[in-house]
Amino acid sequence: MLVKLLVMAGSILLAAAPGDAVPTMGDVPELARAAVARRIDVPPSAIHILAAKPSERMPGFVVCGRRGPSAGDDAGSPNLGQRFFVIIPGDFAILDQDGKSLIDTYWSANHCE
Repeated sequence: MLVKLLVMAGSILLAAAPGDAVPTMGDVPELARAAVARRIDVPPSAIHILAAKPSERMPGFVVCGRRGPSAGDDAGSPNLGQRFFVIIPGDFAILDQDGKSLIDTYWSANHCE
């Protein structure tokens, strides 16, 4: 009877546990690269992180960077050199293509330059 009660209590606890673990600074580069790669079709090796740090305004981290060249790129690639800004957790990625003034605002507010 006690074992059955403990099993039920354990399964209730597992069902109520939150999903993903809170990311750490060590997770941030990989999560940022994945967020940018979902927005533009580039390999992770072409995503260059310039700054990754704890956010001053919200819980989590902010990441600033640029999209660099990758194999098969030509000099006229529209995404080459594109800046990005990512918020972790949430994997919210903003790119130059979303609006230069928008990315300028995020970069400035988070001291990316």
